[in-house]
Amino acid sequence: MKPNMQMLCRLLDHLTIRGLWLSFALWLTSLSAMSAPLDARTSGAQALHKAVITWVAQTQSVSPEAVDIAPMDPRLQIQTCSQALAMDLPFASAQTVRVRCPQPAWQLYVRVAIAGQAATPTPAPSQAAAPAPEQRQVLVAAVPLQRGMQLNATHVRLADVDTPGMPVNVLEHVSQVLYAEVVRDVRPDTPLRSQDIRPTVLVKRGQMVLMSVGQTSGFKISARVEAMQDGRYGEQIKLKNRESGRLLTGQVKGPNQVEGL
Repeated sequence: MKPNMQMLCRLLDHLTIRGLWLSFALWLTSLSAMSAPLDARTSGAQALHKAVITWVAQTQSVSPEAVDIAPMDPRLQIQTCSQALAMDLPFASAQTVRVRCPQPAWQLYVRVAIAGQAATPTPAPSQAAAPAPEQRQVLVAAVPLQRGMQLNATHVRLADVDTPGMPVNVLEHVSQVLYAEVVRDVRPDTPLRSQDIRPTVLVKRGQMVLMSVGQTSGFKISARVEAMQDGRYGEQIKLKNRESGRLLTGQVKGPNQVEGL
């Protein structure tokens, strides 16, 4: 073989060997780059696992062997925390632990179980007790009231009734039904309204009634006079003194009783 050919062969061999070494070095570099993140993720998950078990065992006063961690999503990339992990229980259930890393900042929720303890369901949000309805003391029928019945204190009673849904114009005092009559049937325990009653006719035309004068002045004069018209409680009616023929005015105060004006 000629000297030139020999030199060319040696050069080709040198280049081939050098190319193989270069390829091998590149393969080692890529392998190291691929394995580094995996190792970092693996070490981050292991540190998280160990820290959670230790924290739960201490806070729940159990042995670390009794603490079990539910499998986490394998796709999670858990970075190694450069500072101490912070943990707490964000929910009412003690089976969910929140883990936070200050640097680099990340947060995870980890499900744990303790041997011998049943899982505690998360309680539903408590509802505030509804306030008691406002009540009002009103007059209700104590017995069945029939149309035309003249009322007295035994026919009614005071009762506490819920304000919502209460009819208007309800009566609140027993005095409001005295000398009154029912204009429609009313069932027991039903609140009485002003339109359910009307004053009773206490004085009838042509009757002799007792008229009193001077109660507010400290003296009282009474006389028998004739009613010139019917009168209900509180109404003003015309009266006549039969002896003198004088016409008078009085206010009905009771059965056959009037007060002179």
